[in-house]
Amino acid sequence: MSVYVVEAIQDENGNGRGGKPGDQGDGRKAEIVVRAYTKRNYKWTAVLRAKDRNIALTAADIATRIANAPNFGYNKDARWAGAKAIEAVGLDHLEDAKYGDFDCSSLCIECYRLAGVPLNMTGYTGSMIKLMMATGYFEEFTDAEHLDSVDYAMIGDVYVAEGIHALMVITDGDKADPEPEPEPESGDYVAIIRGSVFVRKAPAGRAIEVGHKGDEYPYLGYAEADKTGKLWWAVDCYRKEMVGFISSQNTKHAVLVTEGE
Repeated sequence: MSVYVVEAIQDENGNGRGGKPGDQGDGRKAEIVVRAYTKRNYKWTAVLRAKDRNIALTAADIATRIANAPNFGYNKDARWAGAKAIEAVGLDHLEDAKYGDFDCSSLCIECYRLAGVPLNMTGYTGSMIKLMMATGYFEEFTDAEHLDSVDYAMIGDVYVAEGIHALMVITDGDKADPEPEPEPESGDYVAIIRGSVFVRKAPAGRAIEVGHKGDEYPYLGYAEADKTGKLWWAVDCYRKEMVGFISSQNTKHAVLVTEGE
């Protein structure tokens, strides 16, 4: 199974500097993308993992929201503009923030900053390992099992190649955690109609995979509420062979299709 990541890669002109604020691309040409991890032609220095799973989930969710919003693009010369724009309006209104940009490292750092880790708007791929580890919120992996494969990757993991690149993992690797069997399904389904959507293990819980536009998840015939009272559709997460949950609130990206429609 593929492990999905969020990464800021380049501006609309294929460069690191000089592009327009915001994401001028779409899909694979987006400046900040959600995509399946592919093996790189450079070596990772370290994998940083948040000790608190909830913080990791929050950071990964924020990273996905940033990637899916057209407000945010790539520009090394304005690498904290996106962060400042989000903090000006608050996390709940991220999608309404003023257009701004990130680069690969500022994106990862800001997602954890917004998730509650005491980080400042500073650091780059050459210093972020030291800065993030200094908070006491992370553990560092440098063994081959983690650096040479994403099989054991967990949501929120930050892969860093010092001086080169950084990205954030948003789904667990196949060997990260055993998963239960799915429940019987109904004849209805939840359709992903736009962008990318987290499929979670429980309402508002950890993400187990990312659904993309065109994906259809068989609906299990019931919904469950999270702690805030918002409902989540129970679906057959067939790729993982388990029950998953998709937010019923995110109707711009996912809708429930019932028989006869």
